[in-house]
Amino acid sequence: MSNLPDFSKYFTPDIVALFAEVSQSRSNFQIEKFVINQHATKEMQYFQCILELRTIYYAIKTQELENKKTRVEIDRLRATGDEVDQIEAQIKELNLEQAQLHAVSLFRELETLTNILQTYPRYTREEIEKGQAEYWTIRLHRQAELQKISATPNEAAHLESLIQIGALQYVLPEEAQTQIKLEKEKRNELC
Repeated sequence: MSNLPDFSKYFTPDIVALFAEVSQSRSNFQIEKFVINQHATKEMQYFQCILELRTIYYAIKTQELENKKTRVEIDRLRATGDEVDQIEAQIKELNLEQAQLHAVSLFRELETLTNILQTYPRYTREEIEKGQAEYWTIRLHRQAELQKISATPNEAAHLESLIQIGALQYVLPEEAQTQIKLEKEKRNELC
């Protein structure tokens, strides 16, 4: 078996630079509409935003340590002078390059989520818990209604997506609105 043909002429530095230019696993639109706005109440949208930020925080911190470790491994491999170790060091350098692209993506998402977070008031764990009855009432009624008018689960998911981006309006049935109103009144009495 022969080596792969030389494809480096296709991947000029300008092309490689484009990798970083577009690097982001989810668009800002997707993050806002399908990650955060998948939730029907402000408290749960806030909660989801915090969860997403937490995931990014630990991914970045872990990646920083992985990169540090990889740099040490590269230095050790380079120091041996062994031909196979030199190739292994090059592979690790490519892994670092990929990690940098992933970091660009994470930082872009971090910026988007931080901007979204600033649009919400700060909710406590207690406030999030108090809003659970309203949230689940809305969510379950909406899912039930969408399943009634959909021929397939995929169709219901598409309708849900249209609601999340604001292209389709959904009004809760009257009994659900009444249930939510009673829950809010009960919460207010407890305060």
